[in-house]
Amino acid sequence: MTTLTIQDLPVTEELDSRAMRAVRGGYVPFLPVFSAVKIDSTFNASQLIGQTQNVVNMNGNNAAFVADIKSHVDSTQNASNNIY
Repeated sequence: MTTLTIQDLPVTEELDSRAMRAVRGGYVPFLPVFSAVKIDSTFNASQLIGQTQNVVNMNGNNAAFVADIKSHVDSTQNASNNIY
């Protein structure tokens, strides 16, 4: 079990579990000081979508005297970019 030692108390007394839960405070050197100056915390988010699509359909390539060659290419591409 780990031992917790509390120092610099004006009165030395043993604390029960309820009193230990109520202990607050401490010393943090170089604690940042916050002033009443309003800081603008807004920002602009830039979102980019870059898409490329190459569709090649070589139907009847190097074929001579061919009839009724049919080719169907159905190509789609979608993108969505949202900031909430």
